Amino acid sequence: MKSVVTTVVTAADAAGRMPSASDLESVQGSIQRASARLEAAEKLAAGFDAVVKEAGDACFAKYPYLKQAGEAGDNQGKVDKCYRDIGHYMRLINYCLVVGGTGPL
Repeated sequence: MKSVVTTVVTAADAAGRMPSASDLESVQGSIQRASARLEAAEKLAAGFDAVVKEAGDACFAKYPYLKQAGEAGDNQGKVDKCYRDIGHYMRLINYCLVVGGTGPL
């Protein structure tokens, strides 16, 4: 995953130039927002299991047909896999918060 810093430096290097004033403003803005992002990442990590459970429970409550035969939650093994997958997505969200970007990892 690329951060604002790596994106700015890579673009400047590819163009054979120093980062411009607007490039540096982007980096400064990212640094100023870093504290809030890291605080959110820390809180998400601290409540990770509860967030995953609540998200999974909300999905099954909103879409009760998922518990019907042949669907994603028709047995406990499949339900466990749904919660596992939600956990994977939550970790990706946490990584994005830490890095400060939403691009692919």
